[in-house]
Amino acid sequence: MTSKYGHLLKKARQSNSESESKNESASSNTAKQKTVNTENTGDTETVKEKEVSLTIKVPISWRQHWVAECKREGKTLKEVVTEMLAEKYGKP
Repeated sequence: MTSKYGHLLKKARQSNSESESKNESASSNTAKQKTVNTENTGDTETVKEKEVSLTIKVPISWRQHWVAECKREGKTLKEVVTEMLAEKYGKP
């Protein structure tokens, strides 16, 4: 026995799964195209990896100061921290 709106929920789930599968196939095609394009051009570009968060706890006044200094230089805090870590430890 289904609930009052059971048939509507099933229909919605089916359309969601269909749209997700279409999105996955489209994104995989895009990823493949990016890889092919970089291989065909012969450039030394690297394909971007998935980015993840890196979290540290610092006093709020330090963060505010660092963000303000980055804005004065026209950079983001992410760019500066990434650059400093790559300089200190190198890239894999």
